[in-house]
Amino acid sequence: MSHLLSQREIRSISRRFRLQTLRSTHVSSFYRKNAVIQIQTNLGTFALKPYNRNPHLRSGLAAQIKSAAKYVRLLMNNDYGFMPDWLPADSGKLWVMRQGQPYYMTEWIHGRPMGTEQDCEQLGHALAKLHTLRCGLPPTTKSATLEQVRLWKVKDRYLRKNMVQAASANTALRRAVMKYGAAWKRFSDEAWSEIRHPDISRLCAQEKANPALIHGDITPPNVIIANDERLHIIDWDFIRVGSTYADTAKTIMNTTGFNTAFIEAFLRGYEGIRPLSPPERKLITALYGLPREAWYAVRFPRSNRSAEMLKTMDQTWVLRRQAMEYMSRWANL
Repeated sequence: MSHLLSQREIRSISRRFRLQTLRSTHVSSFYRKNAVIQIQTNLGTFALKPYNRNPHLRSGLAAQIKSAAKYVRLLMNNDYGFMPDWLPADSGKLWVMRQGQPYYMTEWIHGRPMGTEQDCEQLGHALAKLHTLRCGLPPTTKSATLEQVRLWKVKDRYLRKNMVQAASANTALRRAVMKYGAAWKRFSDEAWSEIRHPDISRLCAQEKANPALIHGDITPPNVIIANDERLHIIDWDFIRVGSTYADTAKTIMNTTGFNTAFIEAFLRGYEGIRPLSPPERKLITALYGLPREAWYAVRFPRSNRSAEMLKTMDQTWVLRRQAMEYMSRWANL
């Protein structure tokens, strides 16, 4: 958060959502200090959050909050039951502006993090519900998957061009490049080859006529199992029309910890709502195998996050390969 809100500012913003603040606490997330404010009010506990701009989109902050709020309202109007509703402000909008920063407010979800196969199955169910909720979205002119692949190919080319140079600035990255560099290239080559298959080309062409919403950032901190055991996905800042296949592959990679039992449970939940054809399974598997952490580490070799990613990759490499083998078998059932 660029500006730490004072108690007076918090009370002022809360009043614009028709709430009376009794107590408030700044809470940090896994990725961001003071990411959200927990507010005790006369009507219960709520989360006040600054809206974060997606740096990967060309649009500005104002355009992004308007777009996100429009899609969130669509989900709310279509009774999507796996998210906390955004509260309307006194203006009727789902956000307020203060000093050029948008803020929105939701119910505070009390609960625990994911940790069981049942949780993973619930998450698969929730994501498939999102991906199949069309909400009257108009057709698009481009395939969301091919657009995502185009962006990922840029990152892959950067890795290949700069891997050795970046490794010279970081001992951990240098060891990782020596140990895993050839595998990173191979995983990407296999994915690009699979995506060129005619069956997958047809999938991407059909995608334009059936656009879908994606969350775009499902990670363990963004999934809460409430006290009643219902799953809630939070932090919908990056909601947009996008590739359901990339969203699914990223979610599996981010939330299952390369645990094949968790992956199987997630896919069972997902396909219970949205059965996948063999080409769809192969596409998700290809995208799952992409070395996205390596792309980030080479792009930002001196960052603490890169160091943590490389450490995690080294610790989970055997499990990662087993998970990729499981996904490959699933794709070819």
